[in-house]
Amino acid sequence: MALVFDIEGDMALFRKPYTTTSMVSYPFPPPTAIAGLIAGIIGINHEASQDAKNARYWEKMREVQVAIALLSPIRWINTAVNLMKYKNSNADMSEHIQVKHQLVKKPRYRIYVQGGEIYKILKQRLEREEFIYTPCLGAAYALADIKYHGEYEPAEAEMDSGFNTIVPGYEGLELDIVRSGAVFSEQIPVQMTVTRCLSHTVQVYYAQPGKAGSPLLYLRNQGALQSNMINGEKVAWFNAW
Repeated sequence: MALVFDIEGDMALFRKPYTTTSMVSYPFPPPTAIAGLIAGIIGINHEASQDAKNARYWEKMREVQVAIALLSPIRWINTAVNLMKYKNSNADMSEHIQVKHQLVKKPRYRIYVQGGEIYKILKQRLEREEFIYTPCLGAAYALADIKYHGEYEPAEAEMDSGFNTIVPGYEGLELDIVRSGAVFSEQIPVQMTVTRCLSHTVQVYYAQPGKAGSPLLYLRNQGALQSNMINGEKVAWFNAW
């Protein structure tokens, strides 16, 4: 079985980790951000109060698979945010610095989740609209609204239909550019360790949603990619954590 829910908000910031002073965002939440969102919903303590590097919720994410769909066109906000310039305990707290931010404007995403020990409690939290920590879209000030759609039985994917989700580029995958039209790609983080070290990344492909609704991305060969039909939508799964 698979859970399906939407997340949306006024803005989002899924920061690319290799950016330094300026904060540049991915256009959608990478799987690492989805793991943090799930942990927040069900209330797993990351234990960062003991060590800022701690992200203990990854211990509970084993065997969980996620998929991500874009529901609104990607639009950007470029702005500067006043932050406190605090570099040591003797710093002048009244001094500020303006930091450039790139934010996603009014994003909407659909999240699919299956497997793992967190599945049952996640379903209960979504059904009750009971979120232990405030859900956000990458940054604490980018609050998220969550709409639960339900639990669905994954069906075998139709080989010739297009994907409604972002597609991870696993071994053997070949895009059908002619049928897909414009295709975008990103190298995104997939998994972290419990001490916030990057475990691995993957190249993904996606199409921009238009007025006609959810984008479709076609493949000539899906290689090692796992896929299903869920509630009439063709879903490409990231490999299990």
